[in-house]
Amino acid sequence: MKRWLAAEHINRLSANPAHCTRTTLPLDIDLRRPFVPEGYTQLYYTPIYTTLNFEQRLRYNQLFGLRINEYIMMLEADLVERLLTPLLRLPQIVADAAFVHAMTTMMEEESKHFAAFAALNRACRPDLYPLGKDRLFSRLPAWTQAMFWMVGALAGRYAFALWYLMAMEESSMAMAREMIRHPETETLGALDLAFVSVHREHMKDEARHLHIDGRMIEQCMGSAGKAKRVNAWLFQAMLRGITRPTRSGSGVMVIHQLVREMPELSSRKEEMIQAILALEKNRAFQESLFNRRMMPVTFQVFDHTPELANLGERMWGYDRR
Repeated sequence: MKRWLAAEHINRLSANPAHCTRTTLPLDIDLRRPFVPEGYTQLYYTPIYTTLNFEQRLRYNQLFGLRINEYIMMLEADLVERLLTPLLRLPQIVADAAFVHAMTTMMEEESKHFAAFAALNRACRPDLYPLGKDRLFSRLPAWTQAMFWMVGALAGRYAFALWYLMAMEESSMAMAREMIRHPETETLGALDLAFVSVHREHMKDEARHLHIDGRMIEQCMGSAGKAKRVNAWLFQAMLRGITRPTRSGSGVMVIHQLVREMPELSSRKEEMIQAILALEKNRAFQESLFNRRMMPVTFQVFDHTPELANLGERMWGYDRR
């Protein structure tokens, strides 16, 4: 099992600028370049993707890259504060002043990340993100609003969303590493350098946050018993809404925007939407969401949690060890 950094060590790192995310970077966007690796988009896993021409695939990639940034922003604005605020009131957390400081710093950093990704999206497409509008693809549907409300309401006793938070933070780091190691995409050319630079910087804080997540899981979720079983059940129920694309979801919103910008695709809109919805049962896509290559630390935590022994039934990419 991975050993987490001590809170004092985490705090020393967070006070060292060399280990902290720079959130004010030059944002010279080249709209002739893709924003993200193609395998991080949804249509890539459908037969339709290869039937689109270069310009259509490029525009789709760019729009989906904006959607990924919004998703990171959504987690940092809507999930982190709702989850960590009640946890900071727990006696076992209050008793550890150094860890309280680490958690509080993490919340402050996540707020800065939100602003950095909002600025990146605005630099990419000021027409879609005028000042005062930070979200286009992450307007929360009713089920997501209910889920985040439940996370906050239950966090004091059932902090199941910590597993999800850890997975998503490690996933964002994996994508950044992929962008750095493989700056050339499969069919669209080299990634935009400014887009890569923001995600590379984001990794610095997330590397520390992963240790905070691990310590919170240990301190707030207990080692066994009924509460841990309830946490496991709630977490797997939460996954159902995350891994199943819906008509009101952000992936379909990207399709609507693509068609608005490229009306020659209007006749194929429903075909593309149906292809996105079919990803619920697409193993390659499902495994791309959660897998050990992207999330080795999170998966090790799952491995050491007996209550998650059947997690692979909901998380297809999970190979229990």
